[in-house]
Amino acid sequence: MVMLRGKVLFAVFCVSFWIDSSAQSTFAVSGGLNQPLFYCSQAKREYYHSFQSYNSYLVNFSYKEDFSKLQKNLQLGVQAEYKQQSSWFYYEDKFPTDTFATGLRYDIQSLNLYLFPELRVGESIKFIFSGGPVFQYITNVSATGKQIQLITGQRNIETEIDEPQSKRISGVVLGAKINLGVEIPLYKGLYFTFYNAYYAGFNSMQGTIKPQMKYFNCLDINIMVGLLYRVEHKNWFSVKENSE
Repeated sequence: MVMLRGKVLFAVFCVSFWIDSSAQSTFAVSGGLNQPLFYCSQAKREYYHSFQSYNSYLVNFSYKEDFSKLQKNLQLGVQAEYKQQSSWFYYEDKFPTDTFATGLRYDIQSLNLYLFPELRVGESIKFIFSGGPVFQYITNVSATGKQIQLITGQRNIETEIDEPQSKRISGVVLGAKINLGVEIPLYKGLYFTFYNAYYAGFNSMQGTIKPQMKYFNCLDINIMVGLLYRVEHKNWFSVKENSE
């Protein structure tokens, strides 16, 4: 119990120091287009597969803090994002007497948590670079398309697939994102922002599709625009110096 209290007090001290020693708080909201690029690690000669991506969308909210005592152009931030990934999947399951050919469009909605340090360079117009881990939680998947069973010497059996809440893809994915962007001042602490981001997943998505696809994941290319508001405030050290 004593050790637990000590850890809690230490955490509170660290958070308080972070807040007190910050010189700026930044709030940002942005949205834009997402281009998902799915891939499968298994060779096509072993298991045929194909992907065709569709433009999707995303919206996010960011909160960032300066560490002015360390470096004035360095921020630490967190971002919550709602994202859709849309793509047409085609894959074939081959058996000794028949083949299942499946062509489905998947619309994957997910919540993403992005933790990152951010470097800002420039005076009036600021160029930014950030990168860090992403935790992606899939909230819903819809699947529409056809599945055809090709039976040797018999007629084909075609099945229409329409699953608004599909279980074919699910789970939590760990990834990483790199963000490149620019901030253009509009009025006082208000900025217009433009970002180009690249995301890569590290582990395979789960669900009933995984045994067929063996391993598949996604690379994302994001184009976003938004608004950013920066709040200036004195840090703890400058207040203490002025009081003296």
